[in-house]
Amino acid sequence: MQFFYHPELNQKVFEMLPDEARHCVKSLRKNVGDEIFITDGKGRLAKAQILDASLLHCCVQIVDIQENYGLRRTHFHLAIAPTKNADRIEWLVEKSIEIGIEEISFLRCEHSERTKIDLERLQRLAVSALKQSNTTWVPLMQIIDYEDFIKFNYADADLYMAWCDEHNEDQFANCPLQDKNVILMVGPEGDFSKEEIALARENGFREVKLGGRRLRTETAGLYGAVVYAAAQVK
Repeated sequence: MQFFYHPELNQKVFEMLPDEARHCVKSLRKNVGDEIFITDGKGRLAKAQILDASLLHCCVQIVDIQENYGLRRTHFHLAIAPTKNADRIEWLVEKSIEIGIEEISFLRCEHSERTKIDLERLQRLAVSALKQSNTTWVPLMQIIDYEDFIKFNYADADLYMAWCDEHNEDQFANCPLQDKNVILMVGPEGDFSKEEIALARENGFREVKLGGRRLRTETAGLYGAVVYAAAQVK
């Protein structure tokens, strides 16, 4: 099943976005009367019929719509410091969406080697990953200072923090993740500072390990997403 994207599905009849229209009509050779599926990235999946199959004005009509398509019972929020290499951030976003993730916060930490990211580009990549993996959810994404993030009230979630503590044997995979909302923090390439670790402890974050090896920042984030997703299907 091929998914197309449109940010708003509030009108019964509308024109597809130009890039989506070209892919639909030129690449896939869809024509008038054919049915296609369109998502808004907010959990809505619409079955639509093509009314006009021109490249410039590909017009469709919604014939059925599902709300909260593929919605998980729980919420996984990854808070991670952006990597120096922007390609690795993009890889993380793409793979996290394929696996399933609800929210990503990019943290400006004391040891961060990157403090700015192109959220618009990441949003475009997220939409592409959404269509490729036949999901209907684009995660919320933001960039935020560490202290602002850590002091927010997360009363409805279990809080975890992964850092390179050789003495800690508490594995994230062994935590009670099933049917839980979870926030997992992963630090920058230079790890969290001592002050940041202390602040996390003060605010109720439990320190965990992500496997038995030292992982790249983006690999650690993806590892956490995989472990969490696996726990929800047990």
